[in-house]
Amino acid sequence: MEDYLLVMAKQRGDDLRQQAERERRAIATTTGKRPNIRLRGRNITVEIHLSADLRPEQIDQIFASLACHLDSHAA
Repeated sequence: MEDYLLVMAKQRGDDLRQQAERERRAIATTTGKRPNIRLRGRNITVEIHLSADLRPEQIDQIFASLACHLDSHAA
């Protein structure tokens, strides 16, 4: 059973890395910039550069969207 869980955890990590790379490519294609997102073991590091002219509602929407995406991938 423990071996099965290790295999599943590795597969999930691989899936998340592949998805993150696809999303980075999509953002790079649409914005010309590549976001700084790194997976470190069980942690995800996300660096977000926000424009000074964003409204508070837009910032809230960005973080709500991020939380939604991260929650949907929780194992």
